[in-house]
Amino acid sequence: MRLLSWNVQWCRGVDGNVDPARIAAQVRIADADVACLQEIASGFPDLPGSKGEDQPVALWRELPEYEPVVAWGVDLPGAGAARKRFGNMMLSRLPVGRVLRHSLPWPAAPDVPSMPRVALEAIVAAPFGALRVICTHLEYYSAQHRAVQIARLAQIRLESLAERKRVEELRALIEARR
Repeated sequence: MRLLSWNVQWCRGVDGNVDPARIAAQVRIADADVACLQEIASGFPDLPGSKGEDQPVALWRELPEYEPVVAWGVDLPGAGAARKRFGNMMLSRLPVGRVLRHSLPWPAAPDVPSMPRVALEAIVAAPFGALRVICTHLEYYSAQHRAVQIARLAQIRLESLAERKRVEELRALIEARR
């Protein structure tokens, strides 16, 4: 199984061009079964190089063999009825079961730039069994923010280990796709 984790910086290359198709081509070259992409945008024309494209839709069009899952950390009003969104995306060639979106702590820090962060969690049916994958992007500018975000991720891990009477979602999903 191949897992790719990549901060695509709103699909912007080192040349400054925003091109979701170029990102999709690299995902295909990597032959990733699951691709975890951070800094995906939709409706953000004010990001350098962006026209405000809906990057999850553009990536999915380029990679129709993948199932897309998105979690927005930033979700703001845009022009008209549009929204400005920024967050994480998973693309999976493996069947996707339960998906959870976890808001990460965003402590007050008036002197440090920051934004809301999210962890995107999905259970995928890997060849060796159910695999829990989490895609996130911790705060860059603040060590304090990263520390509390990491503590929340540890708590999410413990919550996932808790005993529960669960619905057999993954088994039902796999059987439905046969």
